[in-house]
Amino acid sequence: MAVVKYVADYEVEPCTGCNQCDIVCPSKAITMVAGKPIIDDDLCIGCGRCVDRCPEDIMWMTERTDQLTVTVRPEEAPQDKVAALLLKAGIDPNVSVCVCTLTPASEIAASIVKGARNLEEVSAATGMRSGCGIYCVAPALRLLEAAGADMSPPKGFRWYPLTLSLWDITDEARARYPDAFIDEDRAAFDPEGKFGPMKEQA
Repeated sequence: MAVVKYVADYEVEPCTGCNQCDIVCPSKAITMVAGKPIIDDDLCIGCGRCVDRCPEDIMWMTERTDQLTVTVRPEEAPQDKVAALLLKAGIDPNVSVCVCTLTPASEIAASIVKGARNLEEVSAATGMRSGCGIYCVAPALRLLEAAGADMSPPKGFRWYPLTLSLWDITDEARARYPDAFIDEDRAAFDPEGKFGPMKEQA
């Protein structure tokens, strides 16, 4: 869940239509029309990446008149499907996938069960990636992959489909690098042995 206090805006005339704001927007709130960005206020999660990336320095964040709460309540999605998706992805439901907003894995999974088809739609539904946008991407992609989503990166390379976890490391790699303590980490993170490589569980 994220409470969004700001929304993106920009000065139209100096805009060169470079498309950088569209490329970096994590919730696909920006689309280009006739060479100019159109900002969907309802999808903007207030991250400010467009402002940081604009080469003309003509974008800014404006305080919203009414704050926007962006969330998916896990209990509103079919619980059996949420639990099955989390198990297949090897992610504990209580883990904070997005540490900036403390969005738990159960909320990300629920958004996917309820219809989010890609990383941008998950971000728009949950507010994930409204902070640093770094640590949450891999587990969210892993949940999307476990749900059978199309893992082709969108135009502009907003993300790359790398979702390796402790359970995807090969036996050969584990044997070659014993100082990485892979088996010990697996035992610590999954003492009941619930999780495994996603490919084997598909």
